[in-house]
Amino acid sequence: MSISSVVSGPNSKSFEEVRIEDYIKAYQTTGRPPLPVPQEPVDEFQRKTLNLPPLFKPYSPSGPSNPFLKQATITNPQDIPPGQEFRALKKTELSETMIFQSMSCMNEYCHFSPEELRYYAYLRGYIKPPVPVAMDPFVQPHVAPSGGFTAQEPTTEKLQNICTELAYSKHSPEELRVAYMLHGRQLTSAELLQTPSAPGALFSQPALGMSSIPSNVTQPIFSAPPAAPSAPKFTFGLR
Repeated sequence: MSISSVVSGPNSKSFEEVRIEDYIKAYQTTGRPPLPVPQEPVDEFQRKTLNLPPLFKPYSPSGPSNPFLKQATITNPQDIPPGQEFRALKKTELSETMIFQSMSCMNEYCHFSPEELRYYAYLRGYIKPPVPVAMDPFVQPHVAPSGGFTAQEPTTEKLQNICTELAYSKHSPEELRVAYMLHGRQLTSAELLQTPSAPGALFSQPALGMSSIPSNVTQPIFSAPPAAPSAPKFTFGLR
């Protein structure tokens, strides 16, 4: 449902570019903004004769837009089994193997979203699978610990997050940041778990007072005293 697909195909200009051209053409010819597009006549040939822009028509590409819908084996919600076993789907395109970690990518359930599958399960009264379903446990790959904030190797993924380090993997970035502000140094998850109530010394941040401003600089009229450094309000129980 986009004008770019109607004017000259999916690879044409965006509707913003088309609208800008309408404004430029209107100002060059009339000196005014463009008038609303008349909805009559509807016939395309008559509109071209009257030099009117084409009316919007929905554009539908040939074939389904989602390649997984071609293999959908279940389209009726009543046919969804009560026990839905998840299996990662592997596909190879252009010599590249992709792994889809979503139940909606499986051939059986690709016609439904994860929310829809969950909804129909709750609708039948199944909060948990009623039949034994193989649950593949999440296995964290073994990676040699590395120091600092560098991405881990030798995996091919680049995980640029401190929580991907094994030493900090049991706490969120927010918890680690609050612990750093409370204790004045970066603590590992093991240290935080061992001493959850150990008080830490706060760094005293230098405050720029009005006395340090040169006398020849005009001070603002509504100047407020600098706020004193304080401990973070959310401590996550790490204080």
